[in-house]
Amino acid sequence: MDTDRTDSQQIKFRLVIDMEEEEFVEGNILPIVEDIIERYEVFNLEALLESLKGLKTEESLLLYLSDDQLKDLLPRLAGSGIKIAVLPHPQAREACLGMGVDRSLEKAIDHLKDAPQPIKTDVLFCNGRPVFNNMVVGQTFKLTSEDLSKSNGFWKRKLNYIGRFFNIKPFRVDVDLPNGKKLKTSVAGIVVSEHRKNFFISRLVLADSSVNDGKMHAFLIIPRSIVEMFRFAIRSLWEPGKFPSFGAHIKTTKISLSFPDGERDFLVDKEKLSSQNIDLHIGKEQIDIIPGANLELPGSLTESAEIFKVKALPAGEAAEGLSGRKLPLIRHASFEEFKELFQILRENARLKNSYLVLMVLSTVLATFGLFADSTPVVIGAMILAPLMSPIISLSMGALRQDKMLITNSFVTILAGLGLSLVFAVLITWLTPIQSAGSEILARTRPNLLDLGIAVVSGIAGAYAHAREEVAKTLAGVAIAVALIPPLAVAAIGIGWADWSIFFGATLLFATNLAGMVLTASLTFMLLGFSPFKLAKKGMGISLLLVLLLCIPLALGFKQMVYEHQVKKQLEDLQTEIANIKDVKVQNLSPMKISLKLVSENPIGAREIDLIKTLIEDKVKQSVEIEVVTVISR
Repeated sequence: MDTDRTDSQQIKFRLVIDMEEEEFVEGNILPIVEDIIERYEVFNLEALLESLKGLKTEESLLLYLSDDQLKDLLPRLAGSGIKIAVLPHPQAREACLGMGVDRSLEKAIDHLKDAPQPIKTDVLFCNGRPVFNNMVVGQTFKLTSEDLSKSNGFWKRKLNYIGRFFNIKPFRVDVDLPNGKKLKTSVAGIVVSEHRKNFFISRLVLADSSVNDGKMHAFLIIPRSIVEMFRFAIRSLWEPGKFPSFGAHIKTTKISLSFPDGERDFLVDKEKLSSQNIDLHIGKEQIDIIPGANLELPGSLTESAEIFKVKALPAGEAAEGLSGRKLPLIRHASFEEFKELFQILRENARLKNSYLVLMVLSTVLATFGLFADSTPVVIGAMILAPLMSPIISLSMGALRQDKMLITNSFVTILAGLGLSLVFAVLITWLTPIQSAGSEILARTRPNLLDLGIAVVSGIAGAYAHAREEVAKTLAGVAIAVALIPPLAVAAIGIGWADWSIFFGATLLFATNLAGMVLTASLTFMLLGFSPFKLAKKGMGISLLLVLLLCIPLALGFKQMVYEHQVKKQLEDLQTEIANIKDVKVQNLSPMKISLKLVSENPIGAREIDLIKTLIEDKVKQSVEIEVVTVISR
């Protein structure tokens, strides 16, 4: 839009000033506006209106008035065609923001001297009172600060501000719209503004708006947690214009708000008011204003479509559940999420023939893979195993103290384990192999690292069940936690009557199971599927089991660390006889080590005894060694 005129077309104003500022005007304003004003007078509402009777576009007013004075005057001039320009009065902050007037008096006057074109602008009314900037109910991103006394120190005000942020309580509101629709919902805050620059939220989510399209913008904010609000505010720094998932946006001509729980305080241009009903509408008549330099003028738009984006607003029981309670730090799951997830988990906890068949097939496959020392076959058995689902159901049952879900999950898990063990033991008896390969031995000495794997897998499993969009990752979670291979190794230990293998594999399985149940329960709690008060008993039992398992796991971890230290010490050991390579600690008590000796000359028993002595001096204990010699020339 072209906003410039030639000097010959420059508007001459009638300056109207605040009586209390007359001395300031005469000393500081009149000397720099004398070329654009014809005369000036002290503001008297009735006298001014009387003098303007019968005048139309011939008159142009330059107003140096407070917000209160402007709110009394401007609605009376709507539709008159009289051109209005505003100067930045100390008490006219909201009018200046709404009209885009620069707060610098000199810059605002220089802008008027460039003779910008007047435009027609809408007037937003709240309970019959004009709104220059915005109307706010409750608390939104830019929290209301009417109770934060300026007499407090800077840090005290900031701490008070943050404290109120963690004290947000959603409230019930009924919203009547022009299309006859009525919304009964709960919100944390409502902001109504006439165009995008009127408020922080509107500047974030509106790409553009018009001051003369006959519409207002209402934003209803209902985040499910404080973290959700912070996340959106931070993301908006580099993704402006993206509407929050927890916000509703209504663009229309008229909105009525009513509060079933009684009167509520609200702000109109920072003025604190109170009412049980708020009526907002765009006036039928427009005001001709000369826009400030900061007012966005998006072309010549005079009409635009209505918008009703209200999907995010809760209704019914969900709205009732949010009302009157403090906004939680972490988001609580919605009723729809509860309903859908519990249906899935209850179904997964049921004992079904398909589950038993898959348990047997996966365990038998894992047993064959372990005997063949084949990693790909073992991984295939992990993918086939269905054990993850009832374990996640057990986690939710423990979290919410749901006895039926706990019982069904336990029965399903135990039935699958028992049947799988029987078949795996039978396979072991029928297989002539009686020595443990690397795949079997790898699952007989669990340590704290295995608990860490179970912890992460439990988190991933719970999150994948709670979020439909990541459910496809469940196969990856099953591979990570590896529940079936230790079960098959335990069965092999029973079949061989090798109780060290059985107890080692059983400890690994118990570690995986307890770790998953604990962290899956914790994940569900953090996702809002249970309050801590309800969850603490089940989580306490799971935590106790994990802590008990940590004792042998810590010993196993200590042994593993020691073995790695021994391996590194020996591989760094320099001898004149041979180079030491491929060190493996096969046992710690008594210590048994296998290694490879690489030399240019043949190595005899005397040389091996010397190397054994060097090793014992290094590790400071007696050692039994298995040696492979390699001649390198």
